[in-house]
Amino acid sequence: SSFLQQYNYCLKSESGAEYSYHEAFPTRNLLNKVINVEVNNHNNNRMESQSTTSKIHDENENKFPKEDSFISQLHSTISKFGAFDVELISPATPYQISRAMPSLGHTLIQETPSLYKNVVQPFIQNVIDSGSISWIQNLIEVKKEKERLLVNHEEFIINIDTKWRSHPPPLTTPREEWLNHPSTVDLYCLGIVKASGIATLRDLRQKHVPLLKSMAEEGLSAIKRVYGVDNDQVRIFIHYQPQFYHFHIHFTRLENEVGCSVERGHLVSDVIQNLEMDDEYYCKRIISYKLLKGSPLENLIQVYSDNEV
Repeated sequence: SSFLQQYNYCLKSESGAEYSYHEAFPTRNLLNKVINVEVNNHNNNRMESQSTTSKIHDENENKFPKEDSFISQLHSTISKFGAFDVELISPATPYQISRAMPSLGHTLIQETPSLYKNVVQPFIQNVIDSGSISWIQNLIEVKKEKERLLVNHEEFIINIDTKWRSHPPPLTTPREEWLNHPSTVDLYCLGIVKASGIATLRDLRQKHVPLLKSMAEEGLSAIKRVYGVDNDQVRIFIHYQPQFYHFHIHFTRLENEVGCSVERGHLVSDVIQNLEMDDEYYCKRIISYKLLKGSPLENLIQVYSDNEV
């Protein structure tokens, strides 16, 4: 915390949740410390040079900049010194804290319908009942992240995911400059349904197929219109387990592989086909996914599995 206290913070953007994003700049006290160190080093080097023979002194004289040149270089260095981006989560849930802690590794879960019914579904419901995802209403009602909104449909919204860090600042960059922007190689957008009642992939049924198709079509259309990225350059997928338990889908460019690992991502086109074949496809199947060891859900699954043996 003493390190963080040496910086000032400027808000860059915030989500409708507990997330906010800041640019950190060194305080005046920290800058003064750096300046003093640089000046002392500069002076010491010059004194060492002057204590040698005249010839060596003359040769070294050109190695050290004149005072005005040195000060100019110093100001240039200081202006770039120590700035960095910060993601602030407050209040942070146990799950968010566990994600930020040193990793204990991962484990691959084979979630049977029985495991889902007895452990995972009660866990999800407990998270929902705790109110920890109530922030999602701020996004759905467009009270937050208006500058990130791409589509506001009666059934869903589509916006710029905060993981797309290279996106030009939405608050200050005109949208016409987003078209064909170099950052589109990192494209990452998020579609979120407005209605409650669909927490995860497990809750999807045939009646949700029109919704999935509409989200995919509207998202691809907006991405093409705003960014100039063709449909065949975008993958659309669902996470299981998701980061939060209110149904959403992801849009990423093919070059961007963040979040699309095989043990977590399910292509929306495949999900639609599976549901069209069997209304209860995701009720019946075993779903494999990776969990962080020591996370709340992994602990519950471990206790359940131990008792089953």
